[in-house]
Amino acid sequence: METPRLVELIDAHKRAYGVSEAELARRIGITRQNLHLWRTRGLRGLPARTTLDGMAAELRLPYARVLEAAMRDAAYLDATDHVATTETDA
Repeated sequence: METPRLVELIDAHKRAYGVSEAELARRIGITRQNLHLWRTRGLRGLPARTTLDGMAAELRLPYARVLEAAMRDAAYLDATDHVATTETDA
């Protein structure tokens, strides 16, 4: 199974800032177990908006980037779909 895009964003943040998976999950607003399920089973559906907001804030990424990763992981978008972003997403 390919690593989910949301997990790739999380892993990049963990490497850059040296934060543990449990602590990062807490800061995002999810459980460590939920993050583990994303990693091992993939995303079954879109997480709640508050979860994606928390992830964008904690990972210091535009909300649109986090949303796009979640939409691709949940199969709402495929490789050929393009998501337009605006400057207000940053």
